Amino acid sequence: MSDKLSRLTLVQLMLPQLWLVVFFALAVWGAGILVPNEVRATWLSTPNLVLAFVLFEAVLLAVQTLFWAGRFRRLGSALNTIALKPDEELALPWQDNKGELGHLSSVLKRFRSAIRSKDAMTQNCNETRRQLELETAARHAVEEAHQLTEALFTEINVGVYFCTPQGTITSVNPGFTRLLGHTEALSVGRNWQETLLPDQAELYQRIMGALVCDGHWQGNASLIRADSSLASTSFFAHAIFDEQKRIKQVLCIVQDISEQKKAEQTLNQLTQYDPLTGLLNRNSFMQRFNAALAGMGAEHSLILLHFGVDRLKTINDTLGHAMGDQVLRTLTKRVRAILRENDVFARLSGDEFAIVLPVSYDPARAGAMVPSLGEKVLNVLRQPVPLDEGEMHMKVTASLGVAIAPRDGGNSDALMQAADMALHGAKRAGRDRALIYTSALSQEAALRFDIEQGLRKALEKKEFEVFMQPLVEAGSAELKGFECLLRWKRDGSRPVSPAVFIPIAEEIGMIERITEWIFVEAMPHLAMWRRATQRDLFMSINLSPRHLLRDDLVSKLREAARSQNVPPSALVLEITEGGLVGGLDFVRERIQQLVMHGFLIAIDDFGTGQSTLGMLTELPIDKLKIDQSFVRNRIPDDPDAVKVLDAMLALTHGLQLHAVVEGVETVEQARFIRSRNPHALLQGYYFDRPQAAIDWDARLIHGQLPKFEI
Repeated sequence: MSDKLSRLTLVQLMLPQLWLVVFFALAVWGAGILVPNEVRATWLSTPNLVLAFVLFEAVLLAVQTLFWAGRFRRLGSALNTIALKPDEELALPWQDNKGELGHLSSVLKRFRSAIRSKDAMTQNCNETRRQLELETAARHAVEEAHQLTEALFTEINVGVYFCTPQGTITSVNPGFTRLLGHTEALSVGRNWQETLLPDQAELYQRIMGALVCDGHWQGNASLIRADSSLASTSFFAHAIFDEQKRIKQVLCIVQDISEQKKAEQTLNQLTQYDPLTGLLNRNSFMQRFNAALAGMGAEHSLILLHFGVDRLKTINDTLGHAMGDQVLRTLTKRVRAILRENDVFARLSGDEFAIVLPVSYDPARAGAMVPSLGEKVLNVLRQPVPLDEGEMHMKVTASLGVAIAPRDGGNSDALMQAADMALHGAKRAGRDRALIYTSALSQEAALRFDIEQGLRKALEKKEFEVFMQPLVEAGSAELKGFECLLRWKRDGSRPVSPAVFIPIAEEIGMIERITEWIFVEAMPHLAMWRRATQRDLFMSINLSPRHLLRDDLVSKLREAARSQNVPPSALVLEITEGGLVGGLDFVRERIQQLVMHGFLIAIDDFGTGQSTLGMLTELPIDKLKIDQSFVRNRIPDDPDAVKVLDAMLALTHGLQLHAVVEGVETVEQARFIRSRNPHALLQGYYFDRPQAAIDWDARLIHGQLPKFEI
């Protein structure tokens, strides 16, 4: 076919050339006949004929070129269309012709069909390749997942095992062996209930039943290790079903929660027990207390002992909290040793404890046994406590309040309130004693609360007033100074005794503010009296033990004196014996600071507290105030009181201290003391009652001192 097409094409190319030769030959022949010889010789010369033939040939070739270029252009356009858009049903050139062009058109159709077949095959190949790539990626993902699962199964730090629906273990991971000690060789093929829960058949049945019903079970379980010890675990079981929804395998995951259990126990210990003593804390105690009240029989009673360690804060502040903690641990151990197993013992706060004692007696009989019971507890607490590995011993006391259920209250809150009132009553009565609750304590508590509320507003309402009582020398009967006293007229008219409100002010922490106010108010009066009389009068002011703990005490006193041009030696700071007990080293340091700056120190109420001769010799004391209880209504008629007073005066003389005797109410008492010590300072109603400082301003403004007679 191609040879035939080639010959046809050659004929189509050569036939016009032949026609041109024939036409040119006929034209030359005709011209030779018709054209004259002279013209023929000029125009029909051989060069001219060749040139003319060449021109005709060029024209013929140009026409042929244009003709074939058109055909090739149509053919190229058709091929381009077939190559770019083989799927489009476009008309092809010469598709309606017959002969060789029609044949060429059919060839183009077959070419288009071939391209279409090739594209379809290419698309199918690409699709197959994509499918293969997806399958390969899926296979790799499955292999990676299998590897990860295998690594997880092997390396995870929890126990994992598979078992049959009947409980036979089929595989275990290394974590299972690490956790429980059961090796794979000894575990596979055995029933996991026999291996891990030999004594907990009920739990096993509950787990397997949950798998059938719910497909899973989760909870805590104590499993048996290979060494027969128990392991606290978090246990999770999950059923794997087949197509028929039947359990094919069971996956069990076991995680060790021993540390979590320990942490829970530690948290429980912290939330229910006191970390220092190991006793119940307040919340746990109240729960036990309420339970004991709920279970108390009709003829039974509960004895509530509420005690506080006396002056624990002083021990902490002077010896350090470590020593204070050691004291509490020792006291706790001693008290616990004398209690019964069913008694409830707790630490309620820093220095307060409570004991609940169930007794099978009625409240009257229980009340009869309370005094001996309270004394037994106090005696245990009174024993000296060794500190610093026995290098030193400290005597510690406690105050104890008692309430009895159901006599003193029907619920825990009422009973705690009653015991607390009794405890504070024991502290006010002098500490180191037990006090049983009575209704009078409630009335006293209400009164104290009322006074406390009034104290908190007294400074703002300017209800306090400074009073002065003179101090007179026994030998010369001259005024030497004053003791500064505080008076409170509540609401401007109702006087409240200092013996009532001063202890309350100390308890609620207001005594420091009140004392500072006294310094500010009293100092201008002393400065004016010294200027008016030209005498070195001094003023004594009581200093609370709480003030000795203030780091700014010295600086504030110096500033108060400097502001009125009063020398520090004109101020005598009175400290009670109770303020010296519990921390001599700290007290010595603070007192020495005061003395170094010129202030004088006096021990107030001497003979009523717990001071020792060692304190008097070690501290830089200037004055010793003998309490009025040894003088008023006793001197000179009471021989015993006379002996005590003589001993005290001799002691002050021997220690080279100035004696101040309180409670002098008669001239006989003044003369008696003068006969023993003419340098003693006397204070009492015989000379003058306490008067407002402003009244003393009027008496001393002209510089004349009052005259006293002894």
